[in-house]
Amino acid sequence: MSDRLQTIRDSWANQHAQAYQAQETEVQSFQANPAMSLDLSDEKVRSTVPQSVLEAYDYYLNQISDWGSVAVAQEKIQNQDIYAVTVSTDGDDGWAELFDTEGQELGAARTLCEKVAWGEMNTVRSYTKNSELPSELQAKADEQNV
Repeated sequence: MSDRLQTIRDSWANQHAQAYQAQETEVQSFQANPAMSLDLSDEKVRSTVPQSVLEAYDYYLNQISDWGSVAVAQEKIQNQDIYAVTVSTDGDDGWAELFDTEGQELGAARTLCEKVAWGEMNTVRSYTKNSELPSELQAKADEQNV
């Protein structure tokens, strides 16, 4: 993995953690949010988004529509425009996939609270079938169940 890709992943994970912690403490951030949410139910908007982003969005929407929500946003991470497909649930867990503006995959992750575990896209997506957690997040889950 390139240093640039690692930096993008780390930056996104840090933003995710900060957003989670702000939500948990109900502290509103006055920092400008560089994300712009996209309405992919609008065909005109869909026509401007790379196919790989649409496929990720549609995959998660199909898998979790009964127990979670899917969002797509355009964000700027490390001065690079990206698409972030994020999944949230009623609980503290979720999923995320990042893409560049051409639709090239930058990373796929399983999330739990403020923690992020990066992995191979198909493996990360497979966790939607049983809400399984990768080993990196299992300790956090055990901590919450105590």
